[in-house]
Amino acid sequence: MLLMLALTGCATLNEDECRTADWWEQGLADGRAGHRATRLAEHRKACVEYKIVPDDGAYREGRKVGLEDYCVLGNAVREGSAGRRYQGVCPPAIDRDFRDLNDAAYAVQDLRNDLKRVDGQIDGLEWKLRDDKTSDKRRVQIRDEIRTLDRQRERLHDDLRHAERHLQRLSDPLLRRSPQD
Repeated sequence: MLLMLALTGCATLNEDECRTADWWEQGLADGRAGHRATRLAEHRKACVEYKIVPDDGAYREGRKVGLEDYCVLGNAVREGSAGRRYQGVCPPAIDRDFRDLNDAAYAVQDLRNDLKRVDGQIDGLEWKLRDDKTSDKRRVQIRDEIRTLDRQRERLHDDLRHAERHLQRLSDPLLRRSPQD
């Protein structure tokens, strides 16, 4: 049963989606999501058990149109800020700038997530300090852990400010000269 769930969990499309797919629309959606061309092979693999073969030509044409929507520099920042890595699908003329912006935005988001994690750890330790059942020895350990986490949080704040400035320095000139959606 677990094996069946694992196998079906990896499928890009279920049986109904395979049977009713408009392959141009599927390509459009995958292009707009920045999926690689190999996504078609994943769809083919998902649909083969239902004896359905994707329309490669329609899919590729739809994906091409979708990539035109995706490959806009402002989208690089949105994707990175949402925690999504660029998959190298844009034309060479925009690829390097798109990658740089996406990486910078991803780094900012990653640092924000790290800060949330550390803040959560500190909150949890402070909660334990307020618990009457916590021993004095454990309280000393907890205070040491909080001091260590406070130092880590300060480093993360510094790194975040640096990453935000880096993203701003990259995005200002690129987004000013790039037509936006």
